[in-house]
Amino acid sequence: MPGAPSVRFPVGRSHFLARLLLLVWLAGFLALAWAWPQPGWRWGLAAAVLLLGAAGGAQFWIRMPMGALSWDGRVWRSPNARELDGAPIVRLDCQRWMLVQLQGADHAGDWLWLEAATDRLHWADLRRALYARPVVPDPQPSELIHE
Repeated sequence: MPGAPSVRFPVGRSHFLARLLLLVWLAGFLALAWAWPQPGWRWGLAAAVLLLGAAGGAQFWIRMPMGALSWDGRVWRSPNARELDGAPIVRLDCQRWMLVQLQGADHAGDWLWLEAATDRLHWADLRRALYARPVVPDPQPSELIHE
């Protein structure tokens, strides 16, 4: 769908994502607690993995970019207003929530958790822009090769 509408969508730390990460951690903790009567090296390894996962999840949530993701009809801009090398890549689409990865050397490893509840008015426009194909300009007559 060429010509997706320009859009500016607020980005920040999601309380929903924080609760989701906490719920996953809690499920792992309860599984460890259930296995407690017979701790061994496997239990210790699982506990270490659980702690590392919790630390990674907390770091991911804390380091999430804040600002606005924007598309002006030509170029994508990250929450820190830098121009992206290409369109953000949708890695997970749950209709009301999206996990998006930013492209470019300046944005390596930047992920955004986007939620419809953040800005319901512009959610559909954001989705259209993320899934739109890039507009390729028609070649000018001087660019055409004639044999």
